[in-house]
Amino acid sequence: MIKNLLKFHVLAFFLVCLVACESEVEPQVATQVAAEVAPDPVHIISSFPETGSSARTIRILAPSIEAYFQRPVEIHYNQGGKGGDIGARMAASAPADQLTIFVGTVGNIALLPNILSSYEIEPLRDFQAVTHLTVTPDVLIVNASLGVATLDELVAYAKANNAPLTYSHIAPLSIHRMEFLEVLNTLGIEATNDESIRGSVKAMQAVANGTVDLVMTTAPYVAPMVADGSVVPLAVANHARLPAFPDVPTMQESGIAIDHGSWSGALVPAATSAKDREQVFLALQRALTDEGVVAQLAELGMIAAPSDSPQEFADYIAAETARLGIVARAYGVQED
Repeated sequence: MIKNLLKFHVLAFFLVCLVACESEVEPQVATQVAAEVAPDPVHIISSFPETGSSARTIRILAPSIEAYFQRPVEIHYNQGGKGGDIGARMAASAPADQLTIFVGTVGNIALLPNILSSYEIEPLRDFQAVTHLTVTPDVLIVNASLGVATLDELVAYAKANNAPLTYSHIAPLSIHRMEFLEVLNTLGIEATNDESIRGSVKAMQAVANGTVDLVMTTAPYVAPMVADGSVVPLAVANHARLPAFPDVPTMQESGIAIDHGSWSGALVPAATSAKDREQVFLALQRALTDEGVVAQLAELGMIAAPSDSPQEFADYIAAETARLGIVARAYGVQED
């Protein structure tokens, strides 16, 4: 009887210990499983290739965005189309249950609504503005073999040679097409656009090897080519000279009515919650005021330019859309 009772108590003690151990282990296992479930990524959509200015901006900002949200960032580059239209459509229709940031540019946010009838995107209807990201000045460059170092010398060269200058405006629906029209009209010189060249990368190759004489594009594309001596910068489209090219005058200094070039900005799909938009705004504000980020952008010839509020950026988009509509109509720029 005593032996049986002793066995019973031993068995009971064993069962109690087993239950207690399981109650301690199960939360640990649950915690481990939860830790192994990766957080949903933040999706960032760019309409342009990895070599583009807006894509480079994204790569510089991505580590700060990851740190702020404690979530990985997935970057989607270059969906093609006309002037970046496909990327805009992709971002506007992103699933409502994922956090999506669209990095738009002057082209697909303010210009395309004026000149591409099939665009169907109204940025301030299909997106919520978040913040201006960068001012990305455009730079007029010339092939170094022409021996031209200033706009005055360019005009003299054009008038002294029977064959017209050649250039690439990169794409018929780009901001650079209208910039070239303004430059050539103001300088009173003739130049022929090479229609076979599309895209900034090919345009850069063409001006470097002398296929065309002139190109105008964003500073990040230009900087390495100026450094290697294959091209010469003649003027920058910005309200002030660039630290990257301190000796190069602005367009306005040269008598050309272009006071700024390209820019990029962040938007979120229209269905994004107010809370999520605010968090994206705060994340980008922190990134764009970080000294390291500002310095990296400056090395490429870009200027960090965060908005004070989402509404300020929305107002800027509206003003730029109206401005470019006037210019497009003045020069008859529409989809070919």
